[in-house]
Amino acid sequence: MANDAVRVFLADDHAMVREALAALLAKNEQFEIVGQCGDGLQVLRAVRQSRPDVVVLDITMPGLNGLDICRDLSRKCKFASVLILSMHDNEQFIARALEHGASGYLLKGAAAAQLTEAVAAVARGDLYLGPGIPRSVLERLSNGEEDPYDRLTSRERQVLQLIAEGRTNRAIADELGLAVKTVDTHRMRLMRKLNIHDQTTLVKFALKKGLVSLQ
Repeated sequence: MANDAVRVFLADDHAMVREALAALLAKNEQFEIVGQCGDGLQVLRAVRQSRPDVVVLDITMPGLNGLDICRDLSRKCKFASVLILSMHDNEQFIARALEHGASGYLLKGAAAAQLTEAVAAVARGDLYLGPGIPRSVLERLSNGEEDPYDRLTSRERQVLQLIAEGRTNRAIADELGLAVKTVDTHRMRLMRKLNIHDQTTLVKFALKKGLVSLQ
C-alpha cells in the first residue's frame, strides 16, 4: 500500500454492500480502507478513531441518517471529505447533503469506475456530482427559507429518528445511554420546535425528510 494512499471509511447499513465497496476500492493501490460501520450512531466515533481522508456514506442508516451524520462530520471531523453514495436521486436530498457539507454525491446505480473517480475527486477537495445528477441541484442551495428541522440539536435528531424507527422511550434511553426522563424531555422539546403534537405526524415528518423509509 502506497504511503500517500487515500484513506477511506465506508458507512452503509448493509454488510454485503460495504464488503463489495471495500473489495472494489482495494483493487486500486490509490485507496486504503481504514474502517467500516453499519450503525449511524457509531459513525462519528469510528471516523474520529480511524481518521480517513474520505467517508463514503449512505443516506439510509439506522439510528442516525446519513444526512445528519454528514452534518456532524463536516463540523467535527474537518479532516475528512464526505461522498454520499445513495439510491436516492431526489434533488431535495442531494441539495441537503451538499448543504450539510458533503463534497460529492453518487448514485448507487453508477458504474464501478465512477466510484473510484468520485472518491479521488473529493479527496482532492473537488465537488463531485455523479451521472444522473443535474447541476441545477446547486440552485436549490441556501434559498434562505428556514427549515424547522434545522432548529433541532444533534441529540434531538437522534431521538427523532429512533422514535420514527418505532423505538420506545426505554429502548431509546438504552441505545443512547440516557435516562428515560431525559429522552422524554428531548421528545417534548423536538415536537415543540417542529410544531408537531402527535407521534403519527412525527413519523410522517421523518418519512418526508428521508430520515426513515417505509422498508
